[in-house]
Amino acid sequence: MSGFEKPPEINADGKPRSVISGKVFFIIFWDPTEKSGDRGSVHPEHIAGVKALERDGKLLQAGPFLGEDGKPNGYGMFILRVDTAEEAHAIAKADPYYRNGFRTYRLQPWRRSEGSVSVRVNIAEGTITLD
Repeated sequence: MSGFEKPPEINADGKPRSVISGKVFFIIFWDPTEKSGDRGSVHPEHIAGVKALERDGKLLQAGPFLGEDGKPNGYGMFILRVDTAEEAHAIAKADPYYRNGFRTYRLQPWRRSEGSVSVRVNIAEGTITLD
């Protein structure tokens, strides 16, 4: 068990809570280390792992943080759709950037409360847009 309590079924205003509000996700914050070496050599394995997490339904979002120049700055984030902190730690420790000493991580549980997601499916063009 992750030890995170399920939120109440009724909001403070007495209205029923949405089934998607209150879900707990686990966020991995990736930080680069000072280790020298060819980070690019592990990138294909990293991307393969990210795609596997997505395919398995465990990855909600992932990507790099950007510097003021708009380019990745070495920091990044995964938002995981898993049930326990233990599973999230195992995912982080399996990443080749972590295993090879190029990144450290910090795990943070996060409860979704508010916000919106828009999905547009264009059948003719075969595209899906997530905003």
